[in-house]
Amino acid sequence: MFRKDQFGIVFNTIFAIMFAIILPIYIDSVNMLRMTGSIQIIPLLQTVSKDFVIGFGVSFTIGTYIDLKAMGDAFARLVGLKNEKSLPFHLVRLASIVFVMVVLMSLIMMFVSAGYTMPVGAFFMGWLMSFPMTYVVAYVLAFITFGFGLPLTMALCTKPPK
Repeated sequence: MFRKDQFGIVFNTIFAIMFAIILPIYIDSVNMLRMTGSIQIIPLLQTVSKDFVIGFGVSFTIGTYIDLKAMGDAFARLVGLKNEKSLPFHLVRLASIVFVMVVLMSLIMMFVSAGYTMPVGAFFMGWLMSFPMTYVVAYVLAFITFGFGLPLTMALCTKPPK
């Protein structure tokens, strides 16, 4: 279906779709619980459908323009892990990739939704308070996405390069 040299862009698309669906659902659900004490499905679907387009664009752009794999590999080696096939290497590499993705994506998404309506201090305080749990959810999501995304991408990228 796709050429083998398109592997990165295909995997980045799968990764961006997952991030653009799950993270807005999590963040909007938490915000809705804080404000109303319950989760209402219709308003949640409305905000998630609006956030999906922006979230996909942001996460796809981050994954396309920043060499996250090379950065993650370098970080894992910096920590002292050498074997690229080992689970600890993969977990540390994934931790750094998700950290960069969540920092950039959450800042941009929060700015898009709040804009200039919040004072700068309140903006960053709100971001800092939501970051730890968002990072944990994103890390689990990335681990799951790598589990099915890599084999799916390998299955999709079967044509020889031109």
